[in-house]
Amino acid sequence: MRIIYILSFITSLIFSDAYNMQLLSYLPFEQDCSDITGFYQDQREFAVIGLQNAASFVDITNPYEPFEVGRISGSTSIWRDLKYWDRHVYIGTEAEDGIKIVSVDDLDNPILVNTIEDVDNSHNIHIDSDGYLYIIGADVHDVWIYSLDDPANPLLVGTWNLQNGETTTQGYCHDIEVYNNKLYCAAIYVGYFYIVDVSDKTNPITLASHFAGIDGISTHDVAVTEDENYLFTGDENLSGHIKVWDISDYNNINLVDEYYTPEFDTHTAHNLYVRPGTDQLVISYYADGTRILDISDPTNVEEIAYYDMSDIEGLYVGNWGTYAYLPSGNIISSDIEQGLFVLELG
Repeated sequence: MRIIYILSFITSLIFSDAYNMQLLSYLPFEQDCSDITGFYQDQREFAVIGLQNAASFVDITNPYEPFEVGRISGSTSIWRDLKYWDRHVYIGTEAEDGIKIVSVDDLDNPILVNTIEDVDNSHNIHIDSDGYLYIIGADVHDVWIYSLDDPANPLLVGTWNLQNGETTTQGYCHDIEVYNNKLYCAAIYVGYFYIVDVSDKTNPITLASHFAGIDGISTHDVAVTEDENYLFTGDENLSGHIKVWDISDYNNINLVDEYYTPEFDTHTAHNLYVRPGTDQLVISYYADGTRILDISDPTNVEEIAYYDMSDIEGLYVGNWGTYAYLPSGNIISSDIEQGLFVLELG
């Protein structure tokens, strides 16, 4: 097995393509991967990556020698979404597992301590900086909101459903960003994004909505600048790419720039993240790998780095997710076919 891993690693290196970003290490798994998160605790850094039947917890404190400390098993699904808060990791999936809550108080022994059973499954979860968990892509409500004051025992405090009699499909949030008590929702099925005031978690109020330019499956994810004047959307479809919107005036939202990869006509974007304290947008771009844009001028974004993991071609292959918030500055990415990549910008 070790020989296979080494050969796979060498093959990845042969077929990778990079600019201004280098590979520090790579950890393969025996199954496909999905989303990824990371966390820093007790002077150690970790990655948590979704597998088809589990979530894998990986110590990356030494970025050149990652090692797995444990797995939390689950029902089989190609979708897993993971988030960290206060010595706990939350695992959502489209399988009927609810939301698993894992204690990482002992970093070398992650333990399942509870399960949110209000929902059978979910497409995505998000935790804001105030310690509220948002479940999206689940039944009954478009968004479920929980307080994590007691991390092992979340308390449901509110829900959001699209107002004015709109259909559930229109209100379906595929991915969200919550920043400064505003929820930015990508409604993938109708090509809209929504901006929702969640200052009062018991009574969220829709502030704005905007058509992002494509009818049907398109607007997959969103990210907002720290001044909240610009919103980035990523389409997930053939030739799906990044769009930049001036949202400084909700009554006059405008497209101000777009970003394409060289092979955009046969590829698609996936997830996107504004890296705190920087002018960088980090993108997991499926077959085009991890890409980083300079967004210091949002009306004229420029690519400054990328790491394309392999020469595998297709629409939904390659880099699923990326996490770029570790104190070391290292970037971790999940490649569907190949596993965990630890990267360094520069």
